[in-house]
Amino acid sequence: MPVNREQAGIVEQNANEMSDLVINLVNSSDISSIKQVVTEILNVIQDENSSAKDLKDIIERDPPLCSKLLKLANSAFYGYSKSIGDIQEAIVCIGFDAVRELALNQKVCELFMKEETIDGYSRWLLWEHSSAVAVCSKMIYRREFGQRGDNIYAAGLLHDLGIIVEDQFFQEMFRQSLKKFMAEKVNLYQAETDLISINHTEIARAIAVDWEFPDELIQAIACHHQPEKADPAYERIVRSVYLANFLCQREKIGFVDAPIRNTALYRESLSMLGIKDRAIELIVEELKAELKRLHQMDSFLS
Repeated sequence: MPVNREQAGIVEQNANEMSDLVINLVNSSDISSIKQVVTEILNVIQDENSSAKDLKDIIERDPPLCSKLLKLANSAFYGYSKSIGDIQEAIVCIGFDAVRELALNQKVCELFMKEETIDGYSRWLLWEHSSAVAVCSKMIYRREFGQRGDNIYAAGLLHDLGIIVEDQFFQEMFRQSLKKFMAEKVNLYQAETDLISINHTEIARAIAVDWEFPDELIQAIACHHQPEKADPAYERIVRSVYLANFLCQREKIGFVDAPIRNTALYRESLSMLGIKDRAIELIVEELKAELKRLHQMDSFLS
């Protein structure tokens, strides 16, 4: 149930108290239902010795996820001549990395199924943005650094988790933040901070810490609007997610929560990562093509 201003006492609470409230609400709600599967998938991603069997064991405990994976493996999208009825065989056919991302996608997507639209915002638009940031972040890592980036895809996918929490539990205040964001042409996280003393990046960080996400994933989620505040040890992943978010906002992919773009910070991030303008142009072109391909894949899963 949404929490109103009186129930939350939100104006009087400091950020730490608000974080505790958020964690309690999330962990007693349907959002917590994704916690186990997401954290198990992240553990598989972290463990260099993980195998297709480890991933199979996770997927087989989640019947809807199992069904979707088999449906995709048997679809015209992959075009295999024989029927695939075994999850491990599906993982081999589709690819280990692709299945990890698909599994993560399907579980996180469950949070975005609410169809209500508020002042130009909808969870579906937010999902479109989040999945695009995940893809773009991965492209930056692989094209520019030649790295798989074990947590980069998850960081892009989960970077706006705090917005979902605001939408679900603090609708009145979230609506006011959206109105301020739309009317005054400020970035949403600034409108949130002005009105409720905490913003969606801080909310997402509190959840990520409580769920014991890897440190670099926590940093990327918490600092995706302000990468200069990140621990220097995690600068590459944080700046990559920041750039991916910036580019998806610029290209108006899904929900745009940051219409005021800090071009100086963008240029600084490109310089710090050694990424050229031409490389960014190619990444954006590739991103659009990949999103089109993924939309076709989604049609097989619907």
